[in-house]
Amino acid sequence: MTASSLLQGFALLLFLQWISTEIIAFLGIPFPPPLLGMLILTALLCTGVIKENYIEDICTALIDKMALLFLPAGVSMILYLDVIKAELLPISLTVILSSVIILCSTALVLEMLLRKKEKGGQQ
Repeated sequence: MTASSLLQGFALLLFLQWISTEIIAFLGIPFPPPLLGMLILTALLCTGVIKENYIEDICTALIDKMALLFLPAGVSMILYLDVIKAELLPISLTVILSSVIILCSTALVLEMLLRKKEKGGQQ
């Protein structure tokens, strides 16, 4: 992990963020620019336009520091403890149900992909 590889990866991520912000502003649609940036990055990685090694170092560094990125959100929750207490049941149900839905959908997709892989290997 060198300084130049970190800067290169960071510059690429910032460029994609800027591009996605400009696209959203131009189209005037209510869509989060970071999500569009990640979709663009995924498409570029899948098509081979961007090689994994270009952003591997910066992604590793960001993942290593991810806990620090959640700290402000966690501290901000303290400001809204009264709202959280008042809405504890709906919040809890939403978290539990969405977790179950995500777990089940992930399992179904994985099962589908494994079956597809088995069929491809048998031919």
